[in-house]
Amino acid sequence: MEDRALLELIYRSRPETVAELATTAHADEGEAADAVARLAHEGAISVRDGTIAYATPAMWTADVVEREVRTMRQTADEAASRIEALVADLPGLLRHWAVGEASSDLVPVFVRHGPQAAEDLWYDIAREHSNTAWSVLPDLERYLQTDLARSSRFAEMFVGKRSVRALLPRSMANDPRLLAIAERYAAVGVEFRLLDDLPSWFWIDGDVLALPIEWGEGWPSSVIGVRSASLAELARSLYRELWHRAEPIGGVEQPWAPLLALMKQGITLDGASRRLGINPRTGRRRIASAMEEYGVSTLFALGVAWAADGRPTTR
Repeated sequence: MEDRALLELIYRSRPETVAELATTAHADEGEAADAVARLAHEGAISVRDGTIAYATPAMWTADVVEREVRTMRQTADEAASRIEALVADLPGLLRHWAVGEASSDLVPVFVRHGPQAAEDLWYDIAREHSNTAWSVLPDLERYLQTDLARSSRFAEMFVGKRSVRALLPRSMANDPRLLAIAERYAAVGVEFRLLDDLPSWFWIDGDVLALPIEWGEGWPSSVIGVRSASLAELARSLYRELWHRAEPIGGVEQPWAPLLALMKQGITLDGASRRLGINPRTGRRRIASAMEEYGVSTLFALGVAWAADGRPTTR
């Protein structure tokens, strides 16, 4: 008998011992004991000295999911650390690569110096149309000193992009200058989030990755840009992890958060939408956006990914 069928039999007949289960299932007691051990390893039941104990399917499933979420979070943290180490090592390697760079190289490297190097590089090599532009800005002081005309021109460049994001230091959460910038750029679809301990300045725009010459600088005066889809995706993986840890300015919830909070309680999507006073079609669109955000295709996977963020009510 397969383990799933045996578990269903256990739920129906509630045997107290492995021997009783074997008799009920018309199975060899040794085989039944092996199956019980496998089910106990999965968390569906527990067994001690041949005595079987059960929890409701809802309870043990929740326990298993919680353990898996913890494992996912630990794995994600470890992966993010490895990715950050790779990205941090990249500027030094690129400097050496640029020395011997030939005109036929398939991965061109660009270097800019000066007080506006970070912005100049973007203007020079990343202005063509791309769907995404993501940046990490640990130090905004130099940007805040940029004249309004240049700042407005910078904002105009983002129009038409599907996703424009900026990670900023949490220390500036209450700075009125930051709030003014967030309000100005929100008009062209830019999203901002706040995070402690941002690792370094860098940005990704389409296939272009920009890094400081010295990893860890908040606003560098010497920068390297490289046009490479694979390197840009490497940096995006790190960025996604940082973004998921961060909080929106003002702690504003994403539109799907209240829906997911209600659905976690067992309420259907349509029911949750109506309870929140929105059209079910709108609710479905919001959940579709959440699935796209987390890169999942099922509601169950969305719930696990949302819980793995650790802040499901403030995403």
